[in-house]
Amino acid sequence: MLKIESTPAKVCLGISAFLFLLYSVTFMFFSMGYVTGGDTGFALLDNGLAGMLEDPAYGKGGVESSFNGVLFFGIFISTMLIFFEGAKGKWTIMLPVIIGSITMTACIWLNWNPDSEASAAPKYVSILVTLVYIGAYALLREEGVNEGLSDYKPGLKVNDKVAMLALVLLVLSGLYYALRMIFTPDDVIAQGFPAGEEWVSKLDDTPGLGAPLPTTVSVTGAMILVYTLWSALVLTDGAKGKWTVMHPSAMAFIAATVSTYVGLVAGLSRTTSDTNKMDVLTIPLVMLLVLISYYRLKDEGMEDGMTFMGEPMEDGGKFTVALLTLALVLGLLTMVNEVLLA
Repeated sequence: MLKIESTPAKVCLGISAFLFLLYSVTFMFFSMGYVTGGDTGFALLDNGLAGMLEDPAYGKGGVESSFNGVLFFGIFISTMLIFFEGAKGKWTIMLPVIIGSITMTACIWLNWNPDSEASAAPKYVSILVTLVYIGAYALLREEGVNEGLSDYKPGLKVNDKVAMLALVLLVLSGLYYALRMIFTPDDVIAQGFPAGEEWVSKLDDTPGLGAPLPTTVSVTGAMILVYTLWSALVLTDGAKGKWTVMHPSAMAFIAATVSTYVGLVAGLSRTTSDTNKMDVLTIPLVMLLVLISYYRLKDEGMEDGMTFMGEPMEDGGKFTVALLTLALVLGLLTMVNEVLLA
């Protein structure tokens, strides 16, 4: 069933996949419990701040942590795709994830709040997941992970004008959000939560809805960078066989859209400021741009070489069914967790 032959590579990929999944599920479904140390409900993991209401990290950034969980989910999907479909040519997946993971690790360490008593586990987990993922990449060279890399010559390789425009928008907006969050997270927070505004202090009174810390914002930027690089590869290397990076992107942003709008119903999303509202509207727009790019580029070879469990998959419609199923399942789980069990 697994298409990776190297046992050490399987171990490295398995560790990274497990960690991405663990933090993904924790943040997607239990972010409020995570940021309050479990005070507001169950969490697979928490920040260790139970009862420490005066800590600067207590109850802050639950919304952003939830979004980070969705971004981790897409990277988990991409890692499992390597497991089940083989490593051949998967540099398109792995190099952007390596760049994003290195960036995430640096962001966590540089922006860590020394005044908080929050658990330092994320600092060390980020190093671990980065190292084991790089190790898997190195071990998979013998299995063709770099096939096609030497032929990569950047240029505008997409012919469909609508898809090209969608991809350009994805890359430009992705770079805009990612670079600002990575390099100036304090400015991003100040813009979204202006000092002196009465509604900002009111958000702080609701655990999970308070302004995020720079660490959380910069991690978001690092993960957005991964998806931006995936879109850039489609744009600059052509659509042929790029289902490998578009499937995880589509799944991640469908999950983000579903969780965001269920959160609106549950009262766990912010709609106080224009910036908050723009963030809520941006997520489904990104989802639409990804899906438009994918489906319009089928004629340019987007699904060439597409496999399922290592076997050729002739019926591309199965992916559409998988997307709809994912949206339904995540929607139901989120509704149960945030509405029925709240």
